[in-house]
Amino acid sequence: MKLILLFNQQKNYGQIPVVDQTEKIQFFIQGKLHNSNHTLFLTDLNHKEIGRLYQDGRNLLTSYTIDIIDYELAQVKQVTNVELPMFLTKKNYLITGSTKKGSYQFRSTFKIMASCESMVIDSGLALVCDIKSYQDIPYILLITGLFSQWSATPLELPQFKFNNQLSTNCN
Repeated sequence: MKLILLFNQQKNYGQIPVVDQTEKIQFFIQGKLHNSNHTLFLTDLNHKEIGRLYQDGRNLLTSYTIDIIDYELAQVKQVTNVELPMFLTKKNYLITGSTKKGSYQFRSTFKIMASCESMVIDSGLALVCDIKSYQDIPYILLITGLFSQWSATPLELPQFKFNNQLSTNCN
């Protein structure tokens, strides 16, 4: 299933809409992780919580817990100060790639279970996630939301209307 996270600055304040291939909103990612006691939430269209991700430890390993309603807790383990790889427990997925380059994969041994790639679209920056298993969707989306917290916010540049009044002609 392909899902697209829209990182634009339209009227979705404080949340990242997640749309399907037909551009219909399926989920929202809300919250920030800029402080250790903050949480990311995954909600449906009615803003009913599906799951959450929060930081629960930071030593040699940084640990995040993913709590999906009616599923087992999972943890994401990361060596502190190293971007990737990370490890998702309960699913036994190794997360490889580069968030800075905008491309990473969730791997189970030699199989790619999900891949995410950033791209620029008409409304701004988007992250396209191709997720193989329906049960993995909440986990992948919350981890992708975590990665989006590490990336710079795309700037919305002003659009000036000059009405052909500017010229490079020196005469």
